[in-house]
Amino acid sequence: MKLSVVIPCCNEEQNVPRFAGELWPVLENSGLDFEVVIVDDGSKDQTIQEVEKLNKPQIKLVKHEVNKGLGAALRTGINAATGELLIMLDADLTFHPKLIPNLLAARLNHPDADFVIGSPNLGGYGKDIPAWRLAISKFANFVYRVLLGKPITSINQIFRLYKTEQLKQLNLTSVGFDINAEILFKLVFKGNKFVEIPAELTNRLYGVSKLNYAREIRRHIALMAKIIKWKIFGF
Repeated sequence: MKLSVVIPCCNEEQNVPRFAGELWPVLENSGLDFEVVIVDDGSKDQTIQEVEKLNKPQIKLVKHEVNKGLGAALRTGINAATGELLIMLDADLTFHPKLIPNLLAARLNHPDADFVIGSPNLGGYGKDIPAWRLAISKFANFVYRVLLGKPITSINQIFRLYKTEQLKQLNLTSVGFDINAEILFKLVFKGNKFVEIPAELTNRLYGVSKLNYAREIRRHIALMAKIIKWKIFGF
């Protein structure tokens, strides 16, 4: 069994050096063959050079010459992944790699589940995360939960474990942060089952968040309209 960890990066030169000490030991202790697919999404800093400095044979570096957005970066990472299992991880490690064994354990403990969701609504949020950001996230989750018609606490977050082949079969179109909601809905509408586990979301230590809330709210509204269409007419 091989695990692919897909990490989208855009101007993360301060966070990439952390991978060696915080991500690699977790993966090496997992007992799985693994690769780390790093998608550089048009970085203007030294992100690529920092990735090259890691000098790890398991790294597969894919480059976007210009910034295309989180959704596009994740789609590129999915296409490049060769493992049977796939985990998506933020480059700023706000979902810490130490949580990866929990995803893997949940897969073994719930063999009927097709994918595993790490939920900060179950695991908690770091004390430095602004209340307004939490309020927007919780409201979006509520609306999506109503549309999905299933009890779920985390719809927008990236930290999940998938079967790679199931992801490759999806026709994904989102370019922004709404990609995670699109993946969830399309998998569930295809009959795939999931399980949620607690996963704490912390604040980033270095760099600047790429999240533009006004733009992402517009994209979520558009995605919600698509979901209603999918529910009525199918994909």
